[in-house]
Amino acid sequence: MTDFDREVYEATTICHICKKPFEKHTPFGEEKGNQKVRDHCHLTGKFRGAAHYRCNFNYKIPKFIPVIFHNLSVYDSHFFIKQLGNTKGDITCIANTEKKYITFNQKLVVDSYYDKKEKKENPLQRN
Repeated sequence: MTDFDREVYEATTICHICKKPFEKHTPFGEEKGNQKVRDHCHLTGKFRGAAHYRCNFNYKIPKFIPVIFHNLSVYDSHFFIKQLGNTKGDITCIANTEKKYITFNQKLVVDSYYDKKEKKENPLQRN
């Protein structure tokens, strides 16, 4: 943490995740869910802000990257579906007609890693 990060942490009175205030004093032995802790990104290591212990503990990196097209049903979404069919990954959709879709998504493998315990390569999938 930088000096600026420390100053921000000390001055912060609300959780940056749930936007609720911190307890002024937590008695000894009481559940530590409302205690103020330093939240940081587990990918970059950078300080994100002050958070409740419980909020920080439950914070998860999403396993999908949403891509949103506004008003896509009016346009030629079937061209997107046709091109997605040329790539690997399962496609699911809810169709309005044969050429107009309410929603669609595709699971893509964006990376993989070698699991030493199981001695095999595991894909990291994104929706």
